Amino acid sequence: MNEFRKKNRGKKRGKSKNKEFMDAALDAFIRDQSLQKWHEVDGLRAGAGIDAVQAVKSSSEFLAKGTYREIWQNWWQREVIDNGQSSNKALFSQIENAVLGAVLEEREVRKQRPDDLLEDSFEYKEFIARQMDHLLSEAGGEIEEEI
Repeated sequence: MNEFRKKNRGKKRGKSKNKEFMDAALDAFIRDQSLQKWHEVDGLRAGAGIDAVQAVKSSSEFLAKGTYREIWQNWWQREVIDNGQSSNKALFSQIENAVLGAVLEEREVRKQRPDDLLEDSFEYKEFIARQMDHLLSEAGGEIEEEI
């Protein structure tokens, strides 16, 4: 009986750890998408020499989002364009709020189509692969130091 409890307890912990990893991965993905969008806006401001308002409007297309483009445009309009840009810190916060809302809404829409989950998207897989490469290269360096 005691052996049965230990066996099941381990499975729960494994599922919990997987959920923790996926939650952390989603948070990191949202942060990464926010930083990419921030760099896009900042690049337009610096490269094209336009003000923040124009750069934000120019960054509102989201063509790479495909069928989810409208979700992203709506969140961008509501959180970034409509709120105005007072400072870089406030602008990044607005971008992060827009990305957070868009990712979560897109994820919910995708859940209705089991063959089209966010976690299966190219962007998400690319992000996870990039982070795993980074993690493994760091771990490799630590292993070499121990040898």
